[in-house]
Amino acid sequence: MFFERFSLKTRFAAAPLLAAAVLAGCSDDSTNQQSEAPPPPAVTVAKIEKTDIRQSARFVGQVAAVDQVDLVARVSGFLENKAVPDGSVVKKGDQLFTIEKAQYEASLLKAKADVASAKADAALKAADEKRDKDLFEKGHVSEAAYEATLAQKEQAEALVEAAESAQKQAELNLSYTDVSAPFPGQMGKTTYSVGEVVGPNTQPLAKLIRLAPVYVNFSVSESEYLNAVQNHGINPSDIDASKSPDIKLILPNGQQYEEVGKIVYIDNAVDPTTGTIAFRGQFTNKDIRLLAGTYVTVILEAPETETALVVPQSAIQRDQQGDFALQVADDKTVKQVYLDLGQQVDTNFVVKKGLDEGAEVIVEGLQKVRPGVEVDPVLASQPAESS
Repeated sequence: MFFERFSLKTRFAAAPLLAAAVLAGCSDDSTNQQSEAPPPPAVTVAKIEKTDIRQSARFVGQVAAVDQVDLVARVSGFLENKAVPDGSVVKKGDQLFTIEKAQYEASLLKAKADVASAKADAALKAADEKRDKDLFEKGHVSEAAYEATLAQKEQAEALVEAAESAQKQAELNLSYTDVSAPFPGQMGKTTYSVGEVVGPNTQPLAKLIRLAPVYVNFSVSESEYLNAVQNHGINPSDIDASKSPDIKLILPNGQQYEEVGKIVYIDNAVDPTTGTIAFRGQFTNKDIRLLAGTYVTVILEAPETETALVVPQSAIQRDQQGDFALQVADDKTVKQVYLDLGQQVDTNFVVKKGLDEGAEVIVEGLQKVRPGVEVDPVLASQPAESS
């Protein structure tokens, strides 16, 4: 019992001394921390500079064939021959399919015979008319008899014309048994096999598509349309391919297409369902890399360059109020500035409002600073691409 009381007294007596020691230690640490404040964080900055740029706008486009046609059988019959394999590249006039000819050859022979018969009958009726005309003038036949003979002659001549028309139709039907390429292009997949019955009411035999040149169709909003007319030198009422601004393409694999195209068509009205206006560009497609139906990115460039302030993409951040950058002021403190940005040019953005030439913005070390703190800026040798 004595030892327990002695222990408690000892503890209570030692407590004030321990507290005083702890407070003294804390006071010393606080003093050390204040005397050893960390240096300002180092950040990399880039200067806002003017540079020559070419205004451009990007749109989603789709490649379309200048010419494409469904090859339809214009007469009925058995498919007798398929002259080229599926996917073949053909020239204009190349034979593609043959439909059984026998019945159309027979129809043509009959039509020719009908023409010969009609002409013979017409010649006979012409002779009768000539005879009765002479007799009528001499008063040997009545006027009514002569008019009847004349009517028979005219009827015979009309039958000749009808027979000749039927012969022409028979010749056309026979020519339709040969299906040839109306323009150079590439064949698609054939729908029918040799021996199947085809005709005007069956599906197309195949599709033929012209490979070059090609169209690229894209749509622009009303505001983008006005910018294109104002900034890109486009005259919508007089599309002259030689004077239109260049258009370039980014392919689905991210590569830029080597050829440069021209605008050849602008629609004359706004689509009320989408609020856009249809544009059409044309490319020569010499290497046949652009296939109909492919989606591409269309870049519409202004005809001339202009000078503008640019800010590195890596300096741009965004919050609910909009785009902003962290600028290093003359006293090396950070301030937040909101920007009105224009188009993107490579890894930079055009600055319309918010920064002046020569201003320094942070491009690396953004995560280490906040507005109001002092920093140690280091000028970047070139604009960084990522923070």
